[in-house]
Amino acid sequence: MRSVSILLLFFCCQTFAADWQPYPAELPQFDYSDSRLQEFWPQLNQGPGLPYPDETFLRDMMAKYPQLAEFTLAQARQPDAHPALQALLNDDLQPLAAASQQVWRLHYEGRFQQAYELGKQLGPAGAIPALYSKLMYAALIVQDKDTKLATFREAAAESERLLPLAPDYAFAEFGLAYAHARILELLDTSAATATGFLGDTQDAMANLQERYPQQALYPAMLGGLHAGVVERVGSFVGRITYGSTESRALAAFSRALELQNQLPVIYNEYVNALARLDEDKYHDSMITLLQQCVKLPVLSAEEALNRQVCANHLQQWQGAE
Repeated sequence: MRSVSILLLFFCCQTFAADWQPYPAELPQFDYSDSRLQEFWPQLNQGPGLPYPDETFLRDMMAKYPQLAEFTLAQARQPDAHPALQALLNDDLQPLAAASQQVWRLHYEGRFQQAYELGKQLGPAGAIPALYSKLMYAALIVQDKDTKLATFREAAAESERLLPLAPDYAFAEFGLAYAHARILELLDTSAATATGFLGDTQDAMANLQERYPQQALYPAMLGGLHAGVVERVGSFVGRITYGSTESRALAAFSRALELQNQLPVIYNEYVNALARLDEDKYHDSMITLLQQCVKLPVLSAEEALNRQVCANHLQQWQGAE
């Protein structure tokens, strides 16, 4: 009960930062109003492979994770609770399902701040996609290094508070591991080592890959972690300390592309990893991957932003030839 009270204090005291940077108007725009979200859900969710967040999904989550259900109902009893949460007191999950779907709708349309702010009012059902939207915003739109690092740290802290409510929920585990991986990338070697994140993050991604071998995001993230280690200390020391080698990084991305070759994020992460390993050695491979990436169709703001990163890199590296 004490842990629930602490979480309630955390949620009730949330304040939202100044306006976030908008999704670029020059990139493709997306409309997932009404039934279009459910219609396109399988394609939109090719990465994480989540079930559609309807009433059945929410009821299953509540049954599987009693602490999550307890916390959500405690939030629903707060005098300022969102109406979608209050409906739970009458065992009505439809409003919360609709509101959770709206969080995802806002995310896929590129309205990341609105997705985050709505999701944070909906208990864990909304907080998980809200944090994902915050992570993608930090990764794909924020350019200032200090702001990016601070945003990833905020998201990691929020994820750490929520994960005990659903300790083996893969998407929440991935979100925390993703935040930690991005933090590591932004720190120098000594600061990155001091966080203690690397071993745990690698273990988390390896565990997710073992549990869900058909999900491409997990080997892609693991490959990026291996590449980051090799960039800092080389394959020999990397293998001894963290089991990371150049060949393991390449094998992880090869597996990711075998599983999913239509997501710009896989190409984006692969190219970044090759640049860390040896930009000169892998220059031609990077160009080929980027050329493939920019030809991919995109169905969401997240995908469009990843494809644009590929386009920017292609222009940069082709211009350097």
